[in-house]
Amino acid sequence: MFGATPTVTVPAAAAPAALTQQTIAQGAGAAVAKGDTLVANYVGETWAPKNGKVDVFDSSFTRGTPAAFVIGTGKVIAGWDKTLVGKKLGTRVLLTIPPADGYGAGGQSSAGITGTDTLVFVVDLVAAYKPSASAPGTAVRNLPGTGLPKITNVVGRKPEITSTAGVKVPAKPASTLLVTGSGPKIDTAKTLALQLVQTDLATGKNTQATWGTGPQAVPAKNVLSIADKLTGQNIGSRVVVLLPATAATPATTTQQAQPAVPPQVLVIDVVGQF
Repeated sequence: MFGATPTVTVPAAAAPAALTQQTIAQGAGAAVAKGDTLVANYVGETWAPKNGKVDVFDSSFTRGTPAAFVIGTGKVIAGWDKTLVGKKLGTRVLLTIPPADGYGAGGQSSAGITGTDTLVFVVDLVAAYKPSASAPGTAVRNLPGTGLPKITNVVGRKPEITSTAGVKVPAKPASTLLVTGSGPKIDTAKTLALQLVQTDLATGKNTQATWGTGPQAVPAKNVLSIADKLTGQNIGSRVVVLLPATAATPATTTQQAQPAVPPQVLVIDVVGQF
């Protein structure tokens, strides 16, 4: 059943030599297109058991939240790009993926996948967002006349930060609502699909933009921790956030080293949640 954690029974026979796919449940949603940011739940295991046990190497069902990734452009393994583009949202599909369409001869050591492992996936297609996805809302009027960067604030279009002159560096993240969304209420327990524009506060130089490449997926609680004005707002809302500098952090056993980041201006559009 779509949405429920699947149980996969792999036959004792040899794995298929070629990429195979089987639709288990046919969805009735829109077709997934190349370049979409696809939201999917999945479970992945190797065809052959390891140490006498079923080898489940990854499961978004276990983590409790779907994954989001750009599909059809080489951002994921070829077996997913080749099979999931064109499928309708709401579909559950069973895939068997040989090494050539998976992680190749090198495998994926962090997941315990060798260069000879055939992979088995059950994938539920939950949602998809276009590269320049937006959501409906109404621009806020009577914004403060000082203290904010100059921004082109047209609903449904990429905002442009045109000037940061005179904007002071904040001591902590400070947000201002620019657009009031008209979608569902933002659920703090969910993951948000965000369009972002980020600019260095001191120089006015753009440092990041997702518009045209695809929204990012970020847990709602992480977004609200820096953008408090999104609390209680709806999907389709837009805020500008002034961010103080962050210091460099050294590498740990679980995280890579992070460089220092100067003060930034971040414009966040909430285009969906899952």
